[in-house]
Amino acid sequence: MLSPRFLIASLLISFWCSNVVGQQNTETVARDLHASISKGSADLLSSKYPRLSLGEANEIQDAYVEIELKSKAIGGYKAGFTSSGAQEKWGVSSPVSAVLFAGGEFRGSPVIDIADYQKLFIEMEIGFVLAKEITQPVVSVEDLMKYIQHMVPVIELPNLPFRSLKSLTAADLVAANMASKNWLVGQPINIDILTSQVTAKLYQDDELIDLGTVSNQSRLEALLWLVNERLRRGWPLKSGNTLITGVMGRINPAKQACYVADYGDLGQLISFEVIHSEKNKFNGVSCLAEQ
Repeated sequence: MLSPRFLIASLLISFWCSNVVGQQNTETVARDLHASISKGSADLLSSKYPRLSLGEANEIQDAYVEIELKSKAIGGYKAGFTSSGAQEKWGVSSPVSAVLFAGGEFRGSPVIDIADYQKLFIEMEIGFVLAKEITQPVVSVEDLMKYIQHMVPVIELPNLPFRSLKSLTAADLVAANMASKNWLVGQPINIDILTSQVTAKLYQDDELIDLGTVSNQSRLEALLWLVNERLRRGWPLKSGNTLITGVMGRINPAKQACYVADYGDLGQLISFEVIHSEKNKFNGVSCLAEQ
């Protein structure tokens, strides 16, 4: 005999499915979205389900990630919309989160082929690497510190896998795992040297194209939110996971160019090159060789 709790949960799931996706369930929507993205690009879910909420998009994201985990492993998590300005722009009242896959991590000064992405973007971020597993909610930033091994400057390289971005919503992004694809990690930095604020500059072929400044407190509060949000949703937080805490500055469309991110007082430069092999614009000589 089914327990009352199971019956209530089943009724709630049935109500949600009928309210948002008609006769389809979460797994079916996630599977169709994943299949479309795997073939090249997908239509916005919001064009089919205009009332799709963030909570429902999280459910689709979880099912989408489970499909990815058949061939990938979790490398960490990322937070998005962590600033009040971003939340206002996207019409949400809190941050959102997504999964980073271990195989998507770059190090050093990679050459990145834009032909491997539908729509490649570049974001400057600050990341934190876990020293040990977290299994229980963390009450404060102070309590969180014992779980942090070190911090790292990060360049996130999200891939927006949609045919059009014209009517893109927060729910579209969340459902598709926040366009998670690759991220480039700098050298470890002792958490003790984190200053009151961090400023980073992004140069494209020696031209300054982005400048971002964030406070120490805002990054740590975003980290605390991310940890507790992933625990709430039942996802593991393991030693070695990288957690990135939201964009500094803008979300920059990638172009064929040499890029350098200068993380100022953190004392690090991250360099990488974006090429486009399918358009025969790569002559085999990296501009990074000039540095």
